[in-house]
Amino acid sequence: MIAQKIQRLLATKATLVYLISEEEERVERLVAAASEKALGNSLPVFTWSCLKGLMRGKDVTETITDPVRALEFFLHTKDAGPLIFKDLHLFLENNPLLIRQLKECARHLRGKAKTIFFVCPYLALPTDLYSIFRIEDVPLPQHEELQRLLYACIEAHSKADALKKSLTNELREKMALAAQGFTSNEAIEAFRGALVNQVAVSAKTVDRVLAEKEALVRRSGVLEFVHADAGAWEIGGLVNLKKWLEERTRAFSPEAAKWGLTPPKGILVMGVSGCGKSLVVKAIAAHWRLPLLRLDMGRLYDGLAGLPEEVMRKAIKTSEAMAPCVLWIDEIEAGIANQQQKAAGGSESRVLAQFLTWMQEKTAAVFVGATANEVEVLPPEILRKGRFDELFFVGLPDKEERKQILTIHMKKRNVDPSKFDMDYLAESTQGFNGAEIEQGVISGVYESMSSNADLSEHTLANALRNIIPLSQTMRERIEKIENWARDRAMKASLHAFDRAN
Repeated sequence: MIAQKIQRLLATKATLVYLISEEEERVERLVAAASEKALGNSLPVFTWSCLKGLMRGKDVTETITDPVRALEFFLHTKDAGPLIFKDLHLFLENNPLLIRQLKECARHLRGKAKTIFFVCPYLALPTDLYSIFRIEDVPLPQHEELQRLLYACIEAHSKADALKKSLTNELREKMALAAQGFTSNEAIEAFRGALVNQVAVSAKTVDRVLAEKEALVRRSGVLEFVHADAGAWEIGGLVNLKKWLEERTRAFSPEAAKWGLTPPKGILVMGVSGCGKSLVVKAIAAHWRLPLLRLDMGRLYDGLAGLPEEVMRKAIKTSEAMAPCVLWIDEIEAGIANQQQKAAGGSESRVLAQFLTWMQEKTAAVFVGATANEVEVLPPEILRKGRFDELFFVGLPDKEERKQILTIHMKKRNVDPSKFDMDYLAESTQGFNGAEIEQGVISGVYESMSSNADLSEHTLANALRNIIPLSQTMRERIEKIENWARDRAMKASLHAFDRAN
């Protein structure tokens, strides 16, 4: 927990600590509480900003707005205690005096109870300063802290007594869970907004906080909150994949922990376009009843949300704060460095390294559902065990699977499959993927609607016959994908490579 970590840093007299956080006020509270416990110092901590200079609590100590001079003053002041230094990342570029001053601070403060905490929204240090800094990522508020913030909001409410009386243990847990992923200020705003004009906490109050969470995810720029409302297994076939997922349905429950099991890390689903790879990820979230976040890899590099590495870090941080959840990365090869990009270096290579480290070491219950059309261009590190739990190949559906897919899409459009020769229709769609079968059903229903008649087998068969499947237009490409996956991936279906079906 970050509070204990800061307390330990103070107790061991760490010199320079770089805290990655957008929550300056929260960091001040954490450092002040840790300072009192570690040093027995109940005095307010020092803070510095380029606007107000050096302060202790609300009192201005020195109106020094130059960062080099401010650090020099702190080095020689006799007052003990930590300093919170704000916006260091804004002053470092082309500033050799500040870089030298930081090195001097690291040397002069060694062994003294005068730790300097640099709070910045992202990591921006010159390479030669890494060795003198202790770098810590401040996580977003966790469950217990969110419960305390909720209670504080209720205490400040005009109907505090009535709200506290209605707040059951279950509702308190749900309110805190709904606010996971918020900063402390965002959580306070969400709680206050949900409690406006309320005299009791109810399920609707929780829903209001959840609505704020969706807005938060959208504001991240690269994460999207996806509603996986479809029935979990409204997918034809994929028996092996369904079995693997079904065995892990309780992976995020306390029962799994009792068995010594850690939550699964994720799966990479590769294969033929149009065969339901993205639908599989949506189905996982729906079946496991977990929030589904989609990471837009295209937005990662457009620069609108910031540096790619920083945007990826924020996306990871937000998904971990919302755990347990499913993180959907569609067409991962478009945003993770391929082998050529990796050799060339650059932002793609750094994002790859960041993603690989996180997948290897993550302990948060974030299940990554990644899809890929061209998995062979991905570097081998991303495919090895320890990153993803399994690599599944989704190929063209066999006859029985095509029958299931036809049945699903006919029922969705109020067409009774029992009135059709489903074996004949499934036979006639050999080589079709799921998307092509769906489009054939849609075309048939449109033709029937224009004629003001019920869909007939003849009309549906003609609509399907008019489709030229991808297995014909891209035969060589599909064969290449199948040959690559034959001995490298687990088959999602029972007959993934059997063209006779």
